[in-house]
Amino acid sequence: MAAKHEDRTIAFQIITFIFFFLFIIFSVYVGTTRLLFSRIMTDNAQESVGHLAHETINLIDGRFTKVEALSKALLDLRRMASLSEADYNSFMYSLIYEHHELECITIAYDPSLGNGLGAKSVFYRNNREMVLPYPNSDYQYLDWFQIPFLLQRNFWTEPWFDASATQQVLVSFCQPIFEDGKCIGIIRLDTKLVDLQNIVTPLKLKRSGFAFLISNLGTLITHPADSLVMDESIFSLAEDTGDQQLRKLGQAMVKGEVGFVRTSPQSVFGDSWVYYSPIYSNNWSLGIVIANNDVMRDLNLLLIIQLLISIVAFLTISIIVYYRTLSVSKPLRVFTGVAEKIGQGDFNVALPDIGKSYEIDRLTQSFAAMQNSLKEYIRNLQITSAEKNRIIAEVRIASEIQRKLIPRNEKHPDVPSEIRIHGVLEPANEIGGDLFDYFPIDDRHFCFGIADVAGKGIAAAMTMSMVSTFLRTIAKYHLSTNEILEQMNNFLVRNNIEANFVTILLGIIDLQEDTLEFSNAGHVPLFVRKINRNYQKYAETHSTAVGMFENLKIASESIKLDLGDELILFTDGITEAMNEKEEFLTVAGLESIIRDLGTPNPETTANTILYRVHDFCRNSQEKDDITILTLDYKHPKRNP
Repeated sequence: MAAKHEDRTIAFQIITFIFFFLFIIFSVYVGTTRLLFSRIMTDNAQESVGHLAHETINLIDGRFTKVEALSKALLDLRRMASLSEADYNSFMYSLIYEHHELECITIAYDPSLGNGLGAKSVFYRNNREMVLPYPNSDYQYLDWFQIPFLLQRNFWTEPWFDASATQQVLVSFCQPIFEDGKCIGIIRLDTKLVDLQNIVTPLKLKRSGFAFLISNLGTLITHPADSLVMDESIFSLAEDTGDQQLRKLGQAMVKGEVGFVRTSPQSVFGDSWVYYSPIYSNNWSLGIVIANNDVMRDLNLLLIIQLLISIVAFLTISIIVYYRTLSVSKPLRVFTGVAEKIGQGDFNVALPDIGKSYEIDRLTQSFAAMQNSLKEYIRNLQITSAEKNRIIAEVRIASEIQRKLIPRNEKHPDVPSEIRIHGVLEPANEIGGDLFDYFPIDDRHFCFGIADVAGKGIAAAMTMSMVSTFLRTIAKYHLSTNEILEQMNNFLVRNNIEANFVTILLGIIDLQEDTLEFSNAGHVPLFVRKINRNYQKYAETHSTAVGMFENLKIASESIKLDLGDELILFTDGITEAMNEKEEFLTVAGLESIIRDLGTPNPETTANTILYRVHDFCRNSQEKDDITILTLDYKHPKRNP
């Protein structure tokens, strides 16, 4: 009788329980609470902050209004009563003494009238009545005099420091003095800025609320950060921080608007609400800032309580689900032990018949299929590994054969005594496509060359072997480098099935004439170092690379060799060596290395260049075949 399989999945059972309870409890509680109470909390905050702002504005306006009334009283007294200067001064003393809003009274007359009255200031210092003539004879050009004089109307100044009399930062109400319909001077009543700051600065609302006051130009008059007061404006702060929202807020306040706006977390005020309203006496504006967290504190507390309730509900459901899944987890533990044996390589272990649910039954079937797949994979992997090892062994043999095609750097009996020569070849992989070779053609002519086969790997190595074999075979029949390369080009075009092209620099030294003939077929430059360490670069190529176009015409070039001349040949693995910043060494970098070389010596020169190239690309992952061939000609200090 077939075993009965459970069709309901474990996931279905768990999700049904958790989703049903959490969705109803948490979604209804959180969604409804936030929807209903967030707007209420915002409206309450706006109302509370608005009341506080209006009370503060009334205090400031009351102070300004009283100063304006006292100024009017002084003018009325001047018009209605003919008082002596001493009596008028005494009246001003009494005003300053009786009204703490006043700090100083200044009367200034238009100097152009020529009456010699000038300007004087009345104030108290150290409980003594003081009358001082205004020390600045150019007072008519100061803002407190010039602006109301030209406008012919009352004017409240920006905060300013009175260095001549009170030594205080003042805010001044300036009123023109008219006589016979003509403005003859200005009466200025000063009140201390610190008294206004003492009204605004102590304002606190909830935990983090604070108030600030700006002038009609945006200057910060009060702010909890003392470093900003009178030194910054709301617009300079917006410019320094790139806060466009603060700029718009400042524009609205300067215009005398009333508003309650929320600022973003990136703003100077952070995630807060700002209530702003104008002071009507002098067009200043008061702002009160309260953090959004303070506004929503009660709502957040309520949400936390709801969250705790939801957590309790979740824990309750989790306990129910836990005991429900125990009946399912027991057979899974049995199956886990079997799975561990499979993981250790025992693919023939018997799978238990513990189907208690749809998933376990399907998992058993899947593991059975996986067992068979792994067995087949292991068989294929063994076959593949054997084949790979065979190929690696063949590659190593090919690499050894390739190295034997390259001349060794030990002394060769067939190398003329006039020549010292040294070569370096480092393939990027086991085998590569670079080549250098040298051999005497006859008693008079010595042939050498360096080549770079396009690409890497076995195909490049095969082409390199063909080039090496062909060069030694054909050279004995030709004494001209261009003829040899032309024959090689046609041979490669006809026989190179991989279509690899070859760049090559081939040279033949005439030991009797002390001349070098060479041809450069698309290869990097040849360098000739003199015994005095100067060098000359031969960068002109005489054709494209060989192996691409049949019947290619190749030119050659001859140069006279001096005693001790050193020839430096290399492949593009040198100039295209790359460092960790993906920068190439380039020909210019190689020239810098050559300039630093010591006395010409082929082995020393080749090894020094190789060391400097390795140092340049020490941390680079990119690597190409590197080949260097150096020889010197009739060096006077050569070893015997």
